[in-house]
Amino acid sequence: MVPRMEFGIVLPQVQGATWDNALSTAKYAEEVGFDSLWVIDHVYGFPPQAGILEAWTMLAGLAPVTSRVGLGAQVFCQSFRSPALMAKMATTLQLMTAGRLHFLIGAGWFQDEYEAFGWEFPPPGVRVGQLRDTVKILKGMWNSGSEPFTYEGRHYSVSSVLNIPAPEPPIRLGIGGSGDRVLDLVAAEADEWNCSASNLPVYEERKRVLEDRLAHYGRDVRRTLQLVFSPGDRQAPAALQMFNPHLGLTGSIDQMVARVSELEALGVSGVFGMPAGRRAIDAMAEALPALRKGAG
Repeated sequence: MVPRMEFGIVLPQVQGATWDNALSTAKYAEEVGFDSLWVIDHVYGFPPQAGILEAWTMLAGLAPVTSRVGLGAQVFCQSFRSPALMAKMATTLQLMTAGRLHFLIGAGWFQDEYEAFGWEFPPPGVRVGQLRDTVKILKGMWNSGSEPFTYEGRHYSVSSVLNIPAPEPPIRLGIGGSGDRVLDLVAAEADEWNCSASNLPVYEERKRVLEDRLAHYGRDVRRTLQLVFSPGDRQAPAALQMFNPHLGLTGSIDQMVARVSELEALGVSGVFGMPAGRRAIDAMAEALPALRKGAG
């Protein structure tokens, strides 16, 4: 049985966005019924001259001024913080929010920001290997209780590390990405697979690969999507065209309800949307009752 569809909204964070703007949008989104609020974990905007606010700092600021919605990033980059530090940060945010952290992580991809900020940008296979070590450390530290945890990986290690206090409730871990090696890691270790809207044209084929790996490991995972919210008949702005807005939620309310039904038939139980401007957030808020009624 597919769980109730989750509708999340990505907050304004780039292209001149201010904290006041992000904060007011977050409060409004919670008030009108969205299930979760999202940021992106980048330190460069698109383009860099557009500017960007930092993801973890935003989430920490949102924690005490929201009370119901989930909080997360699409997706946390494993390269920007050591795995052990990230485990501690996530634990703290989970405790601050009484369990509202929605944790998704990926291997990283934006070479320009790596090089500008002084991070090494290794080949894809190395970054996926780093992600594997990161996932092992995160899960080990989150689930170790009051006991020390040791992990010796190829890229990252921890030695008798303590993560006290432990996260409560336990943190569920999702992984974003669509390559074969990432999907194998999802099937082996994750609670959730998150697919970017840029990969929606190949979603069904990637889903088959995941299902093959899940059968191998005897597991199942939740499936969620990053996509674009562009209700009505306006074209999504140029900055969102790379995310295939026509494959997100667009058009009339009836058309969006039909699209949600299509996604549910694929096993999707969460859609986290990049809105095509403030008008799109308003229109999505108006459509939420019908979308919820049509879902499930």
